[in-house]
Amino acid sequence: MLGVGGALDEQHGPQASVRFVAFIRNVMVGRGGLSADALRRMTAEAGGRGPRSHLATGNLTFTASADSVEEIRLGLERSIESVLGRAEDVFVRSVASLAAAVRADPFAEMMAADVYERCVTFLPTDTPLTLSLPIQTARGDAVLFAWQDDEVLSVTRLVGGRPGQPGKYLEHNIGVRVTTRNWNTVERMVRLES
Repeated sequence: MLGVGGALDEQHGPQASVRFVAFIRNVMVGRGGLSADALRRMTAEAGGRGPRSHLATGNLTFTASADSVEEIRLGLERSIESVLGRAEDVFVRSVASLAAAVRADPFAEMMAADVYERCVTFLPTDTPLTLSLPIQTARGDAVLFAWQDDEVLSVTRLVGGRPGQPGKYLEHNIGVRVTTRNWNTVERMVRLES
């Protein structure tokens, strides 16, 4: 579905300049010394060109070659840890792969009147599939329905005035740290970067 490379890398090779998105776990811009300017600076220092910060939840875009993405991701994680005093994971995907996923409209069959949010949860690269989907949480506040290429798609519902938290569910049940975004955020970033 998504992924770091996408068709653009396959066509232009690992050294071609590609636009990427970095989703940072558990970060709100402006808290703990992480302003949008600081995140852009950290991204540039790690090797990402033309960094932009989007919204308030640690979403960045930058240009790089596919060969340099892992080094940039690790550099950004080190910089964030030095500012926050705690490690937070960074999940990188190509804008091209996100755009392809948006065009595929993966939520079309899951939409219902009671859906509160459409979500995508990003997992570490090569996380093994250990759950059989679809899964509805015990509270019935989330349905995780697709797992592909280190992402899980889900929809949430309001139960007792609170929406489901697919990221917390996954962290508890598969034992890795993840980050979740509303699909609207992905759609918006694709529009801004395309």
